[in-house]
Amino acid sequence: MAVLKRRQGVRNRRETDGIVKSFRATKTVHEALGIVCELFETENYRERTINDYRKYWSEFMEVAGIQPTDNITDITEDHLRSYISTMLNVRDLSPVTINIRLGGIKSILSRMTKRGLINENPAKRVTKLRVDEKTIKMLTDSQVRRFFKMIDKDTFPGFRDYVAFLIALKCGLRSNELEGLKPEDIDFDNLVIMLPGAVNKNRKNRMVPMTEQVAEELRQLLTEMTEYFGTFTHVFVNQYGEKIAKDHLRKRAAKYGEMADLKKECRPSLHSLRHTFAINYLRNGSDIRSLQKIMGHADLASTEIYLDYVDDIVIEQYRKASRNDTLKV
Repeated sequence: MAVLKRRQGVRNRRETDGIVKSFRATKTVHEALGIVCELFETENYRERTINDYRKYWSEFMEVAGIQPTDNITDITEDHLRSYISTMLNVRDLSPVTINIRLGGIKSILSRMTKRGLINENPAKRVTKLRVDEKTIKMLTDSQVRRFFKMIDKDTFPGFRDYVAFLIALKCGLRSNELEGLKPEDIDFDNLVIMLPGAVNKNRKNRMVPMTEQVAEELRQLLTEMTEYFGTFTHVFVNQYGEKIAKDHLRKRAAKYGEMADLKKECRPSLHSLRHTFAINYLRNGSDIRSLQKIMGHADLASTEIYLDYVDDIVIEQYRKASRNDTLKV
């Protein structure tokens, strides 16, 4: 008959497992964040995304009173709810902005949970804030003219800004796509801009048609840049021929909007120019599917929001269809 023995090896292994779990649980907030950011890098997250997540996390720690040396397992659901309340009621941020930042924080906590750094995700029961129906910020023709009138095209920075904002208005490019645009991305023969997946929001290559006017102004800008700087890597550069800083064009757009006294009437931003392009594209008779491709939307629902701003087109299409309706009852 076999004799049951208390085997030392088994007991030792269980004790070791406990030590490993305990070791993992004793990571500081700073150490845990470093591990997660390394994971994001191996998963090919964009540097910009990782930096944004770091910024949101740092803000969360500051608002919630969390120290880098605190134990990562000390973070609770209450910390997150306190953060949301402060951002909403004290700092007066919009629910949309808070949801964006909360999304980054939740991504970090989710990775920490999967990595075994925390046993239970404190954000599991924290949901996004309810958001009112999104309102598209576009500019009227008059507001567009006032905006562009403020740009001094006789200076290099002014002409550079003019070309960038013209592309946003006529082609619908995002600010980061303009910042990352390179001379080799422009096909003057076929009048298209080729945007590589590396700069696109959905990581897919995208072809954006451009007008003759856009092509002409781009040619002029590149010709002048060759004369000024000789060689350069990007289309939009600073006075030294170096790639412009992140958000530089956004700040310049805000400056021109203020100069034109537009802030009381609308939101004079680079993204508003993109919205204006989309709505004008539909108003001028183009279809929603091709607009989706040009805008770089992953799903059609993102593009369909512009249909609410072109009711006159819907009425016109209905009347056109009615004239071809031969059914009589």
